[in-house]
Amino acid sequence: MKINDLSITFHTDKIKKCVDFYSKYFRATVAFDADWYVMIRLQSDSTTPIYLSFEDNPYKMSRSNFAGGIVLNLKVDDVDTCYEQLRQTDVRFTEEVTDHEWGDRAFSLYDPIGNLVYIYSERPLHEKYKDAVKE
Repeated sequence: MKINDLSITFHTDKIKKCVDFYSKYFRATVAFDADWYVMIRLQSDSTTPIYLSFEDNPYKMSRSNFAGGIVLNLKVDDVDTCYEQLRQTDVRFTEEVTDHEWGDRAFSLYDPIGNLVYIYSERPLHEKYKDAVKE
């Protein structure tokens, strides 16, 4: 199976807070807004949107349908510059900038509804991860 696109939907009663958060800190723009369902686009070379939907929506999809969570991975050119910019704000960090052996330098923070946002730049893989690359 070949996946041609990817999108993420956050089910929340805090749509406006999420739109404001991603607009303020990541220059997202609103591409679709039906009050209970909003699509925002991040300013990136990727066209992957983020969808925000009220938990109590006309289609009744709610968190009871799934028990897991998500991590939103955002690849940037310079993770250190991004980190320094966000340090001047009120975002809640969960990880300071860290070099990871699996090939990135990253930090993490929470969005307004508790989703983890992982912001990273690529760096060389440690030797022990070379065989993990499949393509």
